[in-house]
Amino acid sequence: MIPGHKGYVKTSIFFTTYDSSVANEIYSNIASKYKVLNYVRSKVVNELYFIEVEGNVKEFVEELLKGKVIWYKIDVLEFK
Repeated sequence: MIPGHKGYVKTSIFFTTYDSSVANEIYSNIASKYKVLNYVRSKVVNELYFIEVEGNVKEFVEELLKGKVIWYKIDVLEFK
């Protein structure tokens, strides 16, 4: 699918953790199964991470994050 066109889906994942090894483990698990479009650690708040993934991976990521991070938010964007 072409980004931004009808039918394209991407998931934005925001989470906080004080342990960078946990963040790297989460990224590795996601990247091993899905196409990662973007992975960023905030320059303003070091504990805040952002991962953008192609497709709807909300259920997989929720299970992956539970109990490992302080806070998370998952947004699924579908172009219609």
